[in-house]
Amino acid sequence: MPRYEFVEGSSSKFWDIKLAGSSFTTTFGKIGSTGQTQIKKFASDAVAQKEHDKLVAEKVKKGYHLVDLAPPPKKAAGAPKAVAKAKPAAPAAGLDARNPGLEAAIVADPTDRAAWAIYGDWLQEQGDPRGQLVALQLGNKEKQAKALLDEHAAYFLGPLAEHRTVYDEGYNNSRSHLRTTEQEKHWQKVHKEAFLWRNGFIHRVRLSHDHYSCESFKGECSDILSQVLSHPSGRFVVELAFMSNGDPNEDDLQSLIDVLAKKAPPTVRRLTFGDNVDQISWHRTGKLGKLWKAVPNLRLFEIETGHFDVGKDMNAPALEKAVFITGGLSKACGKNIAAAAMPSIEHLEIYYGSEDYGGSCTVKEVEPLLARTDLRRLRYLGLKNSMFANDIARALYGAKVLSTVKTLDLSLGTMTDEGAEALVAAKDSLKHLDCLDLTRNYLTKKGIALVKNLCKKVIVAGQEQADDDGEDTYYYVSIAE
Repeated sequence: MPRYEFVEGSSSKFWDIKLAGSSFTTTFGKIGSTGQTQIKKFASDAVAQKEHDKLVAEKVKKGYHLVDLAPPPKKAAGAPKAVAKAKPAAPAAGLDARNPGLEAAIVADPTDRAAWAIYGDWLQEQGDPRGQLVALQLGNKEKQAKALLDEHAAYFLGPLAEHRTVYDEGYNNSRSHLRTTEQEKHWQKVHKEAFLWRNGFIHRVRLSHDHYSCESFKGECSDILSQVLSHPSGRFVVELAFMSNGDPNEDDLQSLIDVLAKKAPPTVRRLTFGDNVDQISWHRTGKLGKLWKAVPNLRLFEIETGHFDVGKDMNAPALEKAVFITGGLSKACGKNIAAAAMPSIEHLEIYYGSEDYGGSCTVKEVEPLLARTDLRRLRYLGLKNSMFANDIARALYGAKVLSTVKTLDLSLGTMTDEGAEALVAAKDSLKHLDCLDLTRNYLTKKGIALVKNLCKKVIVAGQEQADDDGEDTYYYVSIAE
């Protein structure tokens, strides 16, 4: 009978459960006592199984841990003290032990090491070699874990084995705006890996096919993604990243989006579109409207692209950070982002771009966002890379959304001293900020002097100089082409 224990402070309790057809038996009490036993019967085996799994998940959530009460094997008389460790038996064809209750705990929090440990122990009890892989990776024993993966590649990967590296040599490895310098080092190390493993399962999937750098691959990334999400090893994917999908200048990522909209696991927490973009105006993503319902637990969304559409009804209830980087944001997309349902958002970053590269937004697409009162967790607001930065500055006076914001980022745009004067006029709406970022705009010494005391910290580094041909003056956003 599986036994769970809870020990915290003066509390020391156990709980056992044994499922038998349409009934199960539970025994519970203080550790060391015989406890009390209850038997519950249900209308069918399926109902009993469902209730069993529900109770197990509840106990795990409360902090109960599965314990191994099996006695150690007796040593045979005369047996040598040191015995070579036996290799795990090859898994039976189709072996895939399931426990909905324990899996529910992982879906609820894929970072819960205790839930993974309990699940791994249970898998080992079933004779599933994945349980050993869980234990090795939880213990950071990566060499042993890799050896186990290689030994049983047919089981852990099956048809995915031939797709372990992306079909993209990454010759345009310019640093993405999505990564810091430190993150870049790690990204360069792993960007060729299609699958990164954690806790016995594929944790991150990165797919990219650039047919200019890899002409030998004639398949479709969408087929690979479908295989991953149908395979037992892809049951708990947490992160996904997509770059190219054939011709990097012509083909978008729509086929991948469509697969994800149908088959995304509930563990998905992070999505990245365009993680190695060279010329942003050439990169295409596609329509994301059907995606949001498929990833209700999404926490982090990042996109770096020239063309995309979030859809009319973007609803992301768990989203905490969203970064929209583009050289030209369409009016429709800007309007839809401003109205999106994001009750948990803490960090919202929007790049508006240039009209020369598809940017058709004006301050009218920003004003509805500034008027919102429902984004109570918002701490960072970035209205960046804008040709109408002066208009944004004027719209900040009395902006309700700023009431909870600590960092307002208006960098990379075309703000001039005219915008600086508008910021001064809106100083009552800005004085509570911890930081106002005006990096790489077009402020003169006069404009810098005007804004320097608007809040605790004002960043004015790297101001640009306009181009003047004697007849006209030209201003440019930092990211367009």
